[in-house]
Amino acid sequence: MFPNDSKPPRTTVSRLKDRIFQGWSSRDEHADDAKATLPAIALRVMRIAEDPAATSDAMFQVLASDPALSTRVLKVVNSAYYGRPRQVASTLAAIQLLGVGAIRNIAVAASLTRMFKGGRAVPGFDASALWIHSVAVGAAARRLADVTRKVAPDEALLAGLLHDIGVLIGLQAWLPEFTAVISATNDDTTLSFSDAEAQIIGATHEAFGAALCAQWQFPVALTSVCGHHHHPMALPASEQLLPALVHVADVLAARSNVGYSRTVETTGIEPGVLELLGIIEADLEAIVLALPEDASQAMALFAGA
Repeated sequence: MFPNDSKPPRTTVSRLKDRIFQGWSSRDEHADDAKATLPAIALRVMRIAEDPAATSDAMFQVLASDPALSTRVLKVVNSAYYGRPRQVASTLAAIQLLGVGAIRNIAVAASLTRMFKGGRAVPGFDASALWIHSVAVGAAARRLADVTRKVAPDEALLAGLLHDIGVLIGLQAWLPEFTAVISATNDDTTLSFSDAEAQIIGATHEAFGAALCAQWQFPVALTSVCGHHHHPMALPASEQLLPALVHVADVLAARSNVGYSRTVETTGIEPGVLELLGIIEADLEAIVLALPEDASQAMALFAGA
């Protein structure tokens, strides 16, 4: 485990990536069916969005190759949750209207639900409850982005949905140890989830999440969210903003007791975060009040993904 007050060096991330895939291959003969993985089409969408030379037409061609994903993207874009004044009739029109980056975020978000479905049974833990928490964090992050105007709302939503993806790695690649983590944290309410992971597995869900994002070649901002949503201020100043926003959303979801929130280390916000975002504690009250309904709408929106 790398310390909370420092960014993991590249060699550490590389070793963790190796460890993740060694864990999958060595622990489960059905590992390919169990892996936390995005559909290939979602990864292609991400690659195109990261290409500075990419055009709207290039993104359209990729989405057109998967009609089901195109349909989900249009469902999200035209939903009441997104609140557009008029309906968007085609995927190409959505790309031209919202931009390649926004469509990337929506397409990947619409592909995430399947990763949290099913999986192994662990007493005291349900991956679907973790998904409910992740949706609540995404919904709170999106509303925070609207309030702060420092992050694109669709990027904040995706970051919130992704933030705890590393938990699935522990579940899938280290089932006996993960089961012990759940048992330990259920038995001792003073033990943080990350400390239990470090003691029993040898790495935290933040470390695994950052390594998986690196394997997927995700943008630095999303990788930083998965790797530092509990301690965003430990990052270089240039990388703090999105992780800080998700950190607040994570705390608000825990305060609201939506889904599985045992992974959240504290219901207090890390010093310096609110100042970075330009808000005060009182600004969060409206977000907390709206969160149950926001999370419910987002759950319904992504339920068919």
